[in-house]
Amino acid sequence: MQGSEYDNVVWDTKVSGDHEANGTGVGGRAGSGADESDEHSMNGKTGGVGFDVAYSGEATASAGRGSFSVGESSSRAVHRAADEPIPDVETEVTVDQPRKEGEGTNNPYVTYLVTTSRTNRATREIRRYALRRRFQDFAWLHEQLSKQFVAFVIPPLPGRHRLEYLTGDRFSEEFVGRRKHGLERFLRRVLLHPSLRASHHVTVFLEAKDWSSEYEAKQPKSENSGVLDSLGDTLMNTFSKVRKRDERFVEMRETVARLEDNLTRTQKLYLQVTKRQQDLQQAYEGLGTGLIDLGDIETGMTLGLVEAGNALKAHHVALKQLAEQTEDLFLGEIEEYILYCEAYLEMLKERDNKQAEFEDLTEYLQQTAAERDRLTNYQSAVGVTAVTNFIKGKVRDLRGVDPAVSRQQRIEKLAERIVELESAVDSSREGLEMFSDLMIEDYDVFGHIKQHDFKRAFSALATSHIAFYSRAVDIWKSVIPELEKLPVD
Repeated sequence: MQGSEYDNVVWDTKVSGDHEANGTGVGGRAGSGADESDEHSMNGKTGGVGFDVAYSGEATASAGRGSFSVGESSSRAVHRAADEPIPDVETEVTVDQPRKEGEGTNNPYVTYLVTTSRTNRATREIRRYALRRRFQDFAWLHEQLSKQFVAFVIPPLPGRHRLEYLTGDRFSEEFVGRRKHGLERFLRRVLLHPSLRASHHVTVFLEAKDWSSEYEAKQPKSENSGVLDSLGDTLMNTFSKVRKRDERFVEMRETVARLEDNLTRTQKLYLQVTKRQQDLQQAYEGLGTGLIDLGDIETGMTLGLVEAGNALKAHHVALKQLAEQTEDLFLGEIEEYILYCEAYLEMLKERDNKQAEFEDLTEYLQQTAAERDRLTNYQSAVGVTAVTNFIKGKVRDLRGVDPAVSRQQRIEKLAERIVELESAVDSSREGLEMFSDLMIEDYDVFGHIKQHDFKRAFSALATSHIAFYSRAVDIWKSVIPELEKLPVD
């Protein structure tokens, strides 16, 4: 996990056309860049110093926008950080150069160099940032996006529990390398999402010069719950089942469930392939050692046998590299999409809860209105209501309450409750409709991101196998000349 000359520096450059002017130079200074970098390191906390060259207009207006463009809708407006013009900006991000920090302390951790390039397509101006972030910083971004976009499924972070194919050492090169690729995939998915990339939290994460202070300043303040939330807590503490299913979300749930099932099966089967590859690696290595030992006995064929043995060992190494690459770039992607599917199914449950709450509120309103109309029209109650009213009537008689006065008071109380319930039903309906619209919108974007990711994952799978078999051909081609030299009577 090697460092670089940019480990503690955020640099911001402006490029016009093909000519670039860097804000920092290797081993040099830009203003007081080197000194400020040390001052802002915050005793090991991730951070850096910025050299700003802004676009024409507001610099923050371009923050968080990538090349994927989707038209703004009124429902999305509530999910955006601010109503601001969106320039045609392409954002690229890489996560690289992991480095262990806090060596010798009780809480060591790994930081990653996050490099961001924003290109204004109209002016060809480029702003670049390079700064170090640790895993909990990525987790902070995920949490803030989840709070800001409550109806969106936020792309998953790489799992913390991949011990089934890891050594268990979170500082091992294998674990850190896989996490690095997973964190980069997380950021790329966020930047592909037209609403998520517009969030100021993304801008803070990618561009904050003093991360510790920005981190604390951007913590969301607690807000009072709305009317619907309070009514939901008091009236609908336990959600009933949805009475009338929305076919759009029934289909969405079935599609996501099938995707999760297929991905889980794919993961299981490819893990079996990986296990067999590991067995083959050991077999090839052992066979190569055996041929080399045989060459010591068969002196007339020593060179040919040693060459074949070395080829088997090289084949073992190539097969190991294939297993590592596919496990990282292919299986890692599959695992993250299983988490993606699980998050979507949970979000669909949340939407069902909102619909059930709306249906329960509506039913309660109807019952209350029916009771008011019955009293107004001097109608007799039936069923359980009749028994309840009979008992209440006897109690009022014992207390000497005038039935006419009591009826009018009950009608007035029911009228007040109806007004409250009508407001609650309207709020619940609006909340449900907005939540549903945003979920559908987010699901469409998810399909676009999934196409990007699957293309990358299966391309990586194909490329890794092509490289392996090309390497295998080269290895065995090199054996032929030595074998042809063997004397044959």
